[in-house]
Amino acid sequence: MSQTPKSVLVDKDLRPAYYDDFHCLAAGCRLSCCKGWRISFDKKDYLSLKRENGSPQLNQILESGLRRIRRGPLSEIHYGEFVMTGGSCPLLREDCLCALQVEKGHEALPFVCRSFPRSERSQISGYLERSLSPACEGVLALLWNLPDGVDFLSDPLPKGPFQRHTFGEDEYLQPNFQEIRSACIDLLQDRRFPLPRRILLMGLLLNDLMEGQRDVSRWLAKASSLPADALPPEILNQSGEKSLPMFLSNNLKVLLGLSTSNGEFPKLQSQILSAMKIEMRLNSSQATVPSAPYLRARERFEQQPQAEYFMENLMVSLFFHLHLPIVSDLESMWKSYVNFCNLYSFYRFMAVMSCRENAGEFQEELFRCIVHASRGLIHNGAHQASLRDDLFKNGSATLAHMAILLGN
Repeated sequence: MSQTPKSVLVDKDLRPAYYDDFHCLAAGCRLSCCKGWRISFDKKDYLSLKRENGSPQLNQILESGLRRIRRGPLSEIHYGEFVMTGGSCPLLREDCLCALQVEKGHEALPFVCRSFPRSERSQISGYLERSLSPACEGVLALLWNLPDGVDFLSDPLPKGPFQRHTFGEDEYLQPNFQEIRSACIDLLQDRRFPLPRRILLMGLLLNDLMEGQRDVSRWLAKASSLPADALPPEILNQSGEKSLPMFLSNNLKVLLGLSTSNGEFPKLQSQILSAMKIEMRLNSSQATVPSAPYLRARERFEQQPQAEYFMENLMVSLFFHLHLPIVSDLESMWKSYVNFCNLYSFYRFMAVMSCRENAGEFQEELFRCIVHASRGLIHNGAHQASLRDDLFKNGSATLAHMAILLGN
């Protein structure tokens, strides 16, 4: 007898409480989303922009500032783009406002501009999840002002038609996605442990599922009562100063592998390398990476009263934004965990280096480092996946190696 698939109705939303407080900083933004990366859009938005009719000045910008993207596997999604001038959108005015929006209104913008940094996606849990990308300075400002952590809100969606997700009888993880993810987020906000320890404990729990634990109720009970000594000594012994050279080498490789169309990011790369007192190109490396500059920056970073809870808020928000852990299958679940560890490691490195010598005011430099890190990784899925897959190819996707990535 064939199994009858089950289904769930997506009839409510789920969002971080700060989502409702977000607004664009507009002219007050130092790290404009209209600078530093390619702004592409689908065919519908491209044709809409081509048909737009406004002032002679606006028409001239749209005539010369749009172009087709004529090749690539995602040509339907990335059908057209703005011609960036000096790393900036041609519609960006000197007062940091958008010429198209000022003249024609918000709805005239392509979807990518109307929505950023917002994102929404329906889940098998029955929720339409709304989140905000950490690639926006305004989002980081909200996380900065949450010393007690991130709360979540839910409301019924307006009346349908509602989307419905279907899954088979043998898909035991997907129907439990909400409970599994909630347990992970609760652990990420468990301040009994340092944040790296919380992420390692999450890996320990997910590894139970990898090894065949199918009783999700029992797994959830274990997740809610983890003892302080749950991690075996051989895992904990991987972190610390002895693993610092590998931690630094890995993150410098990530830093040098990122690129944007904005001259501001190469400037930041150069400043960090200079502070580390090294010279490095993408295809070459020093035999030894000096650790003393990083350690001095780390000491200053850890003295900042906001540093610990800001990093927690950042990673909780990122975990939710990326819809982790992926539970479509066990292999994808572990890959999503390894990816999260790699992202934390690089965020940690960049956050610490915001306290490098002569870096300027802490909050401003921290936001600058985190925004550029996010734009280079969170909004470049191919590069993000490549870094993750390199860990698997090198046999470095184990929980013990995650301790190295997380422990400095």
